[in-house]
Amino acid sequence: MARYFSPISRFYLYRALVAEGFVYPIITIYALANGISLSMIGLATGSFFLGTLLGELPTGYLGDRIGRRNSLFVGATLLSVTHIGFAFTETATAYVGLYAFWGVAATFRSGSADAWLYDTLATTDATEQFTAYRGRASSIFYASAATTALVGGLLYEMAPSLPFLAAAIWTTLGAIVVATLPEPPVTERDDQFSISQAIAALSAIVSNRRLGTFVVLSALVLAVPETVEIFVQPMMQSMGIQPGLFGPTYALLMGAAALGSSQASRLREMIGTGRWFAIGPVVLAGALSIAVVFPVVAIPVFVFSRGYNTATETLATTFCNDQLVAHGRATALSGVSMVYAFVFFGARSTGGLLAAHSSPLLALAGFGVAVLVGVGVIHWRVSPFASAQAHREPTEITREQQ
Repeated sequence: MARYFSPISRFYLYRALVAEGFVYPIITIYALANGISLSMIGLATGSFFLGTLLGELPTGYLGDRIGRRNSLFVGATLLSVTHIGFAFTETATAYVGLYAFWGVAATFRSGSADAWLYDTLATTDATEQFTAYRGRASSIFYASAATTALVGGLLYEMAPSLPFLAAAIWTTLGAIVVATLPEPPVTERDDQFSISQAIAALSAIVSNRRLGTFVVLSALVLAVPETVEIFVQPMMQSMGIQPGLFGPTYALLMGAAALGSSQASRLREMIGTGRWFAIGPVVLAGALSIAVVFPVVAIPVFVFSRGYNTATETLATTFCNDQLVAHGRATALSGVSMVYAFVFFGARSTGGLLAAHSSPLLALAGFGVAVLVGVGVIHWRVSPFASAQAHREPTEITREQQ
């Protein structure tokens, strides 16, 4: 395989194979069919982020210690084990535990995938193309998820466990592909990566005011579409959409995600990252508010939210990568993901409580407006998009710490 496909092409193939679309449209109704209550499903969803919080720093450190490729291989293998577990679980306790394990498994790729791509591009001085390459990789991921979501719905009708077994096979193939990737030259010496260097890499997020402010800002902005995700299936059921149609609906959502990711580079050129993070939250909050008055537009708003989410995530990842040096990049990016996980856990928990006392759409609209206030305060107090000279040059700060 290595002889016929470039490393970037194999990376794209890996991203396609670790898309877990088989299980996306049916995982909630699968749990309900096993007698697991909605409250326990909410706890399980939260445990995913708790697993992420616990796993981000150790796995980010391992990504710098054992290499990006090896970290991605371990992550894909653990994802396969996770889906095999879901195929045979029947208790609420096991369901919660598997979600937490799933969160830990996902952390093996959260920082290392972006770090591998950025450092690989750095070998040819092509990091300015990171947004385009990262967007294309994410687009391929979501396109694969959309296709497999359609198949997952059909497999579920044949036997409820089949989508999980299919996902396990798919991610195992992804592990095989990622094992053929070369390790970026910058990490060939990462067997010397020490705990003190890991702390220095993480401190870049705290001591670099520009980067630290942006991480908080982007976490708040992304928290709204992340919270939207937990209400998609309940809203579809309340609108009378049958479970058999969840697959096509989720395929549409994944298609929107692929489109948003693929257009991130163009958005950066046309609008700019700063303007996007100022305008985007306003548009999403407005769309959710319209859905409160006209619930018929809820599904189109959810579709928009999906595309907005991936475009914003890609732009955020690019901004963070541009502030970091290569050695310790995976550790620092895992620190960023840890902040995201903490904010997302709080957002989903709060969103669930608000929905219980009102309605999902009203809760989402209120949450969107609240985030707007937070974003406005950050832009007013310390905008991360001001000139680099006003904050000192972030790359130099990070290098001093390394």
